[in-house]
Amino acid sequence: MDLIEQVREIGSDQTRLDDASVQTARQALARETVRNERSKTIRRPVRTWAGVGGLVAGAAAVAFVIGSVVAPAAPPQASAAEVLNAAADATLTAAALDPAPGQYIRIQEVSTQTLGWRTDRSSPEGGYWDSQDQPTTAVVRQSRSLYVPADRSGDWVEDYGESTELLSISGPDATEAEAGLSQLEFNVRVDVYPGGLFEQPDAIDPEQKFHRNALDCYYDEMPRDPAELARWLEDYDYEYMSDCAPPRLGEPVEFNLAPADLRASMFRALALVDGARIERVDGDITTIAFPEGGESDWMQTVDVDTAQGLIVGRGNLDDTRWSSRIFVTIVDGIPSSVPLP
Repeated sequence: MDLIEQVREIGSDQTRLDDASVQTARQALARETVRNERSKTIRRPVRTWAGVGGLVAGAAAVAFVIGSVVAPAAPPQASAAEVLNAAADATLTAAALDPAPGQYIRIQEVSTQTLGWRTDRSSPEGGYWDSQDQPTTAVVRQSRSLYVPADRSGDWVEDYGESTELLSISGPDATEAEAGLSQLEFNVRVDVYPGGLFEQPDAIDPEQKFHRNALDCYYDEMPRDPAELARWLEDYDYEYMSDCAPPRLGEPVEFNLAPADLRASMFRALALVDGARIERVDGDITTIAFPEGGESDWMQTVDVDTAQGLIVGRGNLDDTRWSSRIFVTIVDGIPSSVPLP
């Protein structure tokens, strides 16, 4: 069953937000927070409905499909809910996303991923890299940056090939596999999104415009009350091939670009999730783990900047092959080093 359909079935007979409804909202929110969409092989990225594009295989949006309560470890200085509510307060006062006219919001994501070399003699390179375990592995760090103009009706620019660094490589086919790292050159490209929109050639309507930031489709209709927001996610009726992906809360670009009052509401909604726990604290950055739920006992993570009120990282406690950090800054322009098409 599609996740949206699962969410819709929860509490469908309820019409008001009583105590039971709030608990239903918590469960619905936990299921819908974010999806984990890891691809099997490295190919030139095809934009997903969220417009993520991807850095390397497996570097797509991290998911929380939370349906069970996991007993927290010994609590650090604060609870996960307290940290999330503090981030909500900060996002209403911080100026992290207030560029002046002519400036840009730069959202940089730096991912670190372990790749496996899959031998394939039919391939010109003798094989290819994917995100699966293999005898020969490499650890690669890549970064991309999205530049969002202060006037969001202007051109958004995304530099996918900002940098690629081989951190380590080992295994019986290391020499051959290292040469195959040239396959990652598919990321060396720059995309321009006029008004934050793009076309998808294989869409039913080739002239249809899709949103790079899918969440902006829903700004006006998303409730600001946290429990009502969770219920709204539960009830949302997604239309296939819509201009925007189904609304979700855990993709950092979408989350961070939301209006301050909505970001605050989303943080407070996340604070309703049962089973969330703090994993570590590094200054203003707190890593919070959420249980996937269902038949899985894995824990997904997000890094929360409690001073700026932003999501600044994501990963998984049970699969350390991929993680990323997010850096949000205000810049005066797009660097001249970015080769605009």
